[in-house]
Amino acid sequence: MASDVNVDVTKWTGARQTMSSWSRVIESFESVPEVFKEPCQMILGDAASFPYTVFAPPIAGLRRKVTGKILCETEDSICVWEHAGNQVRMTEYPITSISDIEIGRILLYSWFTICGVTKAGAAASTTIEFSSASSRHFTRFINRMRPKLLHTGERELGMEKAKFDFLAAENFKFMNFAIESLVNGEKVLQMLWQPKISRPLISIGRHVLYRATISVAHLLVLTDKEIVLIQDDERSGEKHGVKYGGVWRYIPLKNVQDVSLLDRKDDLLGVTLTLSPGQRKLDVLFEDSRRQAIVEFQSQFEKMIG
Repeated sequence: MASDVNVDVTKWTGARQTMSSWSRVIESFESVPEVFKEPCQMILGDAASFPYTVFAPPIAGLRRKVTGKILCETEDSICVWEHAGNQVRMTEYPITSISDIEIGRILLYSWFTICGVTKAGAAASTTIEFSSASSRHFTRFINRMRPKLLHTGERELGMEKAKFDFLAAENFKFMNFAIESLVNGEKVLQMLWQPKISRPLISIGRHVLYRATISVAHLLVLTDKEIVLIQDDERSGEKHGVKYGGVWRYIPLKNVQDVSLLDRKDDLLGVTLTLSPGQRKLDVLFEDSRRQAIVEFQSQFEKMIG
């Protein structure tokens, strides 16, 4: 497919302009957009077998500029090239140096974030934004960084999914998100559910006029292979009290150095995950009423890592 990077899109139909923002798989070096060819030459152009590569074009219509990027999967790394201004920057993440990944989706807008330490030794994160219509192209990168699929029976998988049934009465959306996040073969050990935390900000007498959100709704899941954090996105709109879309963060157990608890003000309890490589801290907020469940979560995690 010829590159559309330098084409005047104002002459296209509305449908074609929409499709131009969809990510696509690049199957040969000749199909690499011209502006990326020289920077990508060493890895893509000289490869004996062309690696799995995806082009995520710039996205128009957002409040900020979204740059075009190319992702490439090599034998032991994920490479990202970003076209910003007059430059193309390359960041390489060795698979063993990726601490965690985040996948987000709000209606037609999606993103994929890689966190860890680059080949150059710097702690970093890179976000690739794309139309949700082309999210399937990123599945291969996500699967590379998650537990391997095991072919267990339907009964075993059904038993694991049933552990989320209690969420049906709490938040049906999160129940479905949790079930979708499971990899066949994983065993769910512990989970911490926290509805949205808010506090009165403006009141007249006993009437609360406005509440400030302290923390969006989230679910922390411990399996025998990873920790999964599923949450709402505070930027997302909502309908009937339910926010659109969600955010999934996947953290392999081997990359979690520590799970610690810290008392916060206003009857809140902070759970901090220390991730490696990079020693990054990930903080998750819970109401103090969930303290016992959090202690059990922490204890189960410590058993898993020995």
